[in-house]
Amino acid sequence: MSRLLTRRRLLQCAAALAVLAAVWLVLPGGIGSAHSSLTDAAPAPDSRLAAAPSAIVLQFNERLENQGFAIQVYDRQGQPVSKNEAVMDPGRRVMRMTFPTLPDGNYTVAYRLLSADGHPIRASYVFTVGWTTEASRGYVSAARLHDEHELGKNIPYWIVRGLYFAGLLAATGWVGLRVYAPAVANRNGRRGWRYDTVRKLLLGAYLLALLLLAWQDYGKLRIGFESSERWDLLLGTSIGISYAIAIPAALLGLFLTGRRRVFDAAWILLVFAAKGLNGHAMGYAVPQLTYGLDIVHLTAASLWAGVLLAFAMVGAKRLTAADNGGSDAALLSRAAFAAIGLLAVSGLVTAALYTNGFDRLLDSQWGRLMLAKTGAVLLVVAAGAFIRRTLRRGSLRQGAAWLAFDGILFAVVIGITAVFTYLNPLASTGPLFWHEKVDGIHIAAVITPNKAGETNQFSVSIGGWKTSGKGAAVSSDEGGEGPKKVTLRLQSIGRPEIPPIDVPLSIVPTSGGQLSLYDYNYAAEGNYLSLPGKWKLEVRVLNEKLDEFVTEKTFYSENKE
Repeated sequence: MSRLLTRRRLLQCAAALAVLAAVWLVLPGGIGSAHSSLTDAAPAPDSRLAAAPSAIVLQFNERLENQGFAIQVYDRQGQPVSKNEAVMDPGRRVMRMTFPTLPDGNYTVAYRLLSADGHPIRASYVFTVGWTTEASRGYVSAARLHDEHELGKNIPYWIVRGLYFAGLLAATGWVGLRVYAPAVANRNGRRGWRYDTVRKLLLGAYLLALLLLAWQDYGKLRIGFESSERWDLLLGTSIGISYAIAIPAALLGLFLTGRRRVFDAAWILLVFAAKGLNGHAMGYAVPQLTYGLDIVHLTAASLWAGVLLAFAMVGAKRLTAADNGGSDAALLSRAAFAAIGLLAVSGLVTAALYTNGFDRLLDSQWGRLMLAKTGAVLLVVAAGAFIRRTLRRGSLRQGAAWLAFDGILFAVVIGITAVFTYLNPLASTGPLFWHEKVDGIHIAAVITPNKAGETNQFSVSIGGWKTSGKGAAVSSDEGGEGPKKVTLRLQSIGRPEIPPIDVPLSIVPTSGGQLSLYDYNYAAEGNYLSLPGKWKLEVRVLNEKLDEFVTEKTFYSENKE
């Protein structure tokens, strides 16, 4: 028996390590898109126009808040070209600003907005008017169009979010025990722990984590806004209303819960209603649908947390005691199974809605983390089956081991949730910006606006050429010092029968500057992305010694909406 028990524990450890390894694999060291992403811009980033535009039009893949948004266009001297204010379309996915006719020159577009999930975005890009105007490269700023975040540098924030989700589910799960299992709540716990003592501790922990998260989010919200604007952000946005309800509700929970079951149920629903306003549910085209699914999902997760806490605090021995015929354990077991089923169904339906039927699921960190979370839930189902079987047989020691494993999986799911709920469910679309350092040479490629079947502008920039020693004093085909040859090639991955397409590049003068990464810039314009779908971009740079520097990037090009 001891050998069998050891093997089972080894199996549990191996499964837990497998989940953690999966999470590690789907969290690359790079950057991941978060919140609303820019899908279309006119004029496009880093584009050159023959005639000046009359407006800036920006389109996003999720609904935006109708507060806190702005667009400004600056000339080369840093002066705004217009005092007009930005307006938002009724669908809350497009914002625009009109301005007078612009002379030839370089212009910087700066914009700010709030995603409907309440998170701020600030970005900028450049465009050029006039074919004879020297271009001003804006790759460094334009590369942040999607409000990208380096996951490794946000660990303190992920920890706070993890503590918040753990506190939210633990507090509501424990309070919920009195709603559906009052007999369990009335039992004395191990080491003298009583239900009300644990309730106050968990509610206090939840309140503290909520305040920490609110303070961090407020710190992000207030950047760039005047004091007079901050009240509008707090009271006129989903995230502001969410915290305006959640914080008082958490305080009231310390005094109102634990008295009457109807009050407990009402308090839980109020807390979940507030949480639903702070998340991607509000960014979907039909927010009422995803908002309702979010509350169902939270309810199921809370139920699971309450069952785990009941076994941890009361103990499997008391819950399976003969004086109640083991009915408490049976009730909790059924509740946990129902919770996991509801959790899985509501999660899959929500994910399908967010990703347009799981389209390009693996192309976003959100999608990869969602798959890791799904794997963890499947292990939970397996662990639950073992728990039910061992408890029915009266094998309390084995049941305790599986319950501990279930708790580990719960912590893993909480950790994944803390990160992936902050990321954008949709893979980034719109202008493509790619940079890679190859043997000391910086190679950057830009395709804008990256629309299939449209005229696109293609740019390639080479940096570090003069200082690396690998290309200095090398005459280029285009004249002057520079690479011997620069090639940009496109290959349709979805249609491999189509031969690779070579984009003819010409060298272009740029204003550059002492802080510019790039020594040489090349450009082309045309309908080379003729079909929507997945493409591979390949840039080859050749020096006079025939040394070749190559970089590749797969991306999607979509039809203009």
